[in-house]
Amino acid sequence: MALISILRTTATLLFIVAAALIAPLLLAWAGAEQTTGAYLFTFSTCLLFGAGAYAASMGKRSASGFRGALSVILIWWALIPVFAALPIMAEGLSFADAYFETVSAMTTTGAWLSHESAVASPAGALWRAELQWLGGLASLAIAAAIFIRPAFIGIDTLLPPFSRGDRNSYLRPLRNAVISFAGVYAVVTVAAFAAFAIAGAPTFDSVILAMTTSASGGFIPHEDGIAAYGMNVEVVLFFFTLLGGVNFILIARVMKGEREKLRDIETGAYLMIVIWAALLFWITAGAGDVVLLGPQLFNAASLVTTNGYVIGEPPPLLTCLVTTIIGAAAVSTAGGFKVLRWLVIMRRAREELRRLISPGAVFGRRRVANELGVWIHFLVFTMTLAFLLMALSIGGHPFDLAAAAAVAALSNAGPLISLAADHADGYAVFDEPLRWLLIVGMILGRIEGAVALALVNRAFWRW
Repeated sequence: MALISILRTTATLLFIVAAALIAPLLLAWAGAEQTTGAYLFTFSTCLLFGAGAYAASMGKRSASGFRGALSVILIWWALIPVFAALPIMAEGLSFADAYFETVSAMTTTGAWLSHESAVASPAGALWRAELQWLGGLASLAIAAAIFIRPAFIGIDTLLPPFSRGDRNSYLRPLRNAVISFAGVYAVVTVAAFAAFAIAGAPTFDSVILAMTTSASGGFIPHEDGIAAYGMNVEVVLFFFTLLGGVNFILIARVMKGEREKLRDIETGAYLMIVIWAALLFWITAGAGDVVLLGPQLFNAASLVTTNGYVIGEPPPLLTCLVTTIIGAAAVSTAGGFKVLRWLVIMRRAREELRRLISPGAVFGRRRVANELGVWIHFLVFTMTLAFLLMALSIGGHPFDLAAAAAVAALSNAGPLISLAADHADGYAVFDEPLRWLLIVGMILGRIEGAVALALVNRAFWRW
């Protein structure tokens, strides 16, 4: 049964969370923090439930199709945060607030109820950074194993360095993706840590900056934000932020020495978008002053990769929102709509224009074979964004704050809210019902539009 495979995978996820709890547990114990017991309890709970799920999965596993893979994805984004939220509850938050912060971390959104409270406890800051790091790895694996198939993206793109099996195989490719990417992802993180440490950041801050930057999480472990660090740290942060938006399949192939078939249509487009966004920000900030160009290039990379923070002169809110929605590469830790989908839409539009201009092109070969998945995602993305915007506005919040929060949640760029005029200290400005809507937006930002529609289709769930 597919249920056996789902239970076995759930057990593995709980064991991974338990392993991740060890470091913040030791840090809380060493610092005599009051959350030490909560970390120990959560560690034991994850082991207990993981062992129970593993015991229930004892038996012959069968191949799991798309429904099984979707079930695992939902378990990771929606159920596992229930366990991971327990240590955050010990900081004095209600379950709803702790669940909000946990989902925000695991979707690499970085939308904290209060940034000061998120960095107040060393163990709490480390736990949030670890959840972001795991969420980044999950995003890479899910995208490469499932969401960049032609059925979802419309075209064939750079093949991942692992076997995806036949078109009906999903769970095994997902496991292969995690195994294939984990080592490379860890190497990038270690390199980032070394670079931050050399640049002058404190050791603990370097650890968190390395994990969150690799995951495009936008989490700065200092209450004063990026301003607390020097220019050297900003340069390192820019480089690894920019790297986080590159197609990770390309990075993995290069680092593993697999340099054949490295043609990637996204990378060039992604870098051009960053450059054009930087020029636009520079013009609005005061073109002619070369000193302003560097910070705006940083801001462009931060927003396109959906890290969401800015330095220097803040660009206009509207341009920031549009830039964040664009997103980076499809197989990256960034959120947003993703560059590859925009390329598919523009390529399809060019084909249709050519058919209108030249009747002979009607019988030509279509370069975009099936863009239905892209259009479905576009439809769900825009409708969800509109719904969130209306709900937050009806909730009594100014339009700029509602727009910033809606885009930040759906594009997984939490710090973007700081660009709104009345953002207060964080997402605590929104009432609990609105925060539940933002939670749904964060999760939908990490799954395909076609998948989102399947969630409400009863026929899809009939086993």
